[in-house]
Amino acid sequence: MMMKKVLTIAVIAALGLTGCGSDSDDTSSTPIAPTPVEPAYENFEIAVEPNATFEGIVKVYLGRWYPCTTEHPEMCSDDMPADYAIPTTGALTGGTYGTAQSTDDVDVNKLYNVMTSDDSQYYMEIKADDIKAFSATSVRDDIFVAGHYSILDVMLYVSSIRDDFEVTLGEFNTERNTYDFTTSFDANGDGDFEDTTEGDYYKSDNWYGAFLLGGGDFQKAMGIPLHEAMYDRLDEFLVQPSMNIRFQPVSDAMKVRRQQMQTAEVDRFKANGGKVILPELLVNFGDGLGAQLIATNIEVKPYNLRPDIYQKDVITMADALMSAYESHGIGFKFSFWPTVSTNATVGSYAVSEIEGQHASGLYGWVLTSGESQAAADFYWGPEWPNYVEVMNGMGPFAGKCEMLRDTDGNLSAENAQECIDHWYAIFGGNNTHVMTDVSVMSNGKEYISFNWKDNMYELWEVTQKNTAEDGQYPIYDINEAIAPLAETHFGYGIADCGLCHSMDNIHLNGDSPVLPDNTEPYFCASCHGSNGAPVGHGETSRCFWCHSNDKLMANHGEASKLFKFEEVECYGETNLGTVLNGEMGSCADQVKLSLDINEGETHNQIHTSTDNGTTYGELDASKKLTTGNSDWRTSESFPDPYSCMTCHPNQ
Repeated sequence: MMMKKVLTIAVIAALGLTGCGSDSDDTSSTPIAPTPVEPAYENFEIAVEPNATFEGIVKVYLGRWYPCTTEHPEMCSDDMPADYAIPTTGALTGGTYGTAQSTDDVDVNKLYNVMTSDDSQYYMEIKADDIKAFSATSVRDDIFVAGHYSILDVMLYVSSIRDDFEVTLGEFNTERNTYDFTTSFDANGDGDFEDTTEGDYYKSDNWYGAFLLGGGDFQKAMGIPLHEAMYDRLDEFLVQPSMNIRFQPVSDAMKVRRQQMQTAEVDRFKANGGKVILPELLVNFGDGLGAQLIATNIEVKPYNLRPDIYQKDVITMADALMSAYESHGIGFKFSFWPTVSTNATVGSYAVSEIEGQHASGLYGWVLTSGESQAAADFYWGPEWPNYVEVMNGMGPFAGKCEMLRDTDGNLSAENAQECIDHWYAIFGGNNTHVMTDVSVMSNGKEYISFNWKDNMYELWEVTQKNTAEDGQYPIYDINEAIAPLAETHFGYGIADCGLCHSMDNIHLNGDSPVLPDNTEPYFCASCHGSNGAPVGHGETSRCFWCHSNDKLMANHGEASKLFKFEEVECYGETNLGTVLNGEMGSCADQVKLSLDINEGETHNQIHTSTDNGTTYGELDASKKLTTGNSDWRTSESFPDPYSCMTCHPNQ
């Protein structure tokens, strides 16, 4: 069987700084201060004119994923040592795919796991341009503008280039408002699809898609190789650059469950006379009161926030939140996220605030949405369970798999294993990683629920937990500046005073005897004002998260520069209790526990990987960079967020 393979090369452009000459150089041109974009609505803290394009690659996998165990040896890597003891499943009895807690308890199992049973056959990197050449428009050209596509479109393209995978598009199903399709798969490679006893599928309606968004260079953000299973319609689900898509067979019960959810949405849509009505909007503010019902029966209207992706008046989840804001006065605020510091292309509006509670750093809002009866379908435990643990409801598995129990509430061994294979995942169904402005909601959802998340600092091993409230550095009030600079200042609009002034030799005539030993530009602002800097936009931490890559600031000293991780010294304490004092090696060696499978020795690193065993040392040089501020480093000249909020105060 012949398959097309795509070779991609990542190119990163270098960013430089320009100086302004000596202190006496008054002939320098005056830089133009950036013009802030006027938000489309008053509750948009950052609004842009979105111009998303579908480009680059998407990564496609065929077949289901399982942990490398004695039950699924086909999922074990060829790199696994011959004397390695392949584990059996069992969250409570053995330990299959958990997280290491110390250097003496390293979880090596996931490093010997493969993404498919044979990546040479069942893994593909698909060029966006090839999909565009295959079809100028999406199957759902009533939803997507030309040049944007759904997961179903990718599935049809993959079918067109393979001899062993055939997708046939059926009629549009008005009961579920989505296209039906069937899949044939030649598992044994003999040229036909009808050897079902040997794993073939012939015109089966039991295949569906799952996804992971591209995690950028910080691959730990992608989690384990379990792609997020969906109840969403594949022909409505936007494909984004660097997305990971898995096409896999599902059980009859999973298919029926998904179709029940889609039918429920359509029935409600029809009962509402063709209007999208959101019955419930809930928010858990993290105050111990649980989820609070803050609005009901919201009529959702289109605001056309994403004309670059969707046809006019296509409704998204963001429209539901905007409708709640406009009609019910619910205090939603949005900020646009570009390509962020991990090099992940987000390009979407994030919910930054609800009812005055603003996201800050790694504290923020996560959401679930869908049908209430499916809210608990997906579940998670400490590690990969076996069917006995789930069947008997042991430990964290008590009460799971309700959709597969008999009328007496019992769960058979066969159904328990089916529940593990299809629903054991921390994300999926009602809880997926999709930004609200790119989540189509044409038929409505029964509920949308937001939850305040405040434990991400611990999960990501962050050592620099800088927020405006911690008092580690001062935030100066530039309204009290005694000698604010005017537009006639020859360096007006340039943030880094050190580009033109010698920071060690200013005010030597004694006119300001209180200058500290280490004067930094934002301290200068305490007397000389913001020097033309635009006002802030509500953020109070981790400004580097968005102000990187395509939004990297010019002339901001270390905050404008990129550093190699191995040259960055870490300070602070990790969640594992490791105290980093800058004398224990680089951030790359110290931050995150992992395993060097090439040498068989444990060490810590920033980058861990979904893709089997990729360690920091194996990454391309272009992927070993961090900005002057990060979760593990604070710039001396422009500490984030203190310098940012001094010169760009929120108003």
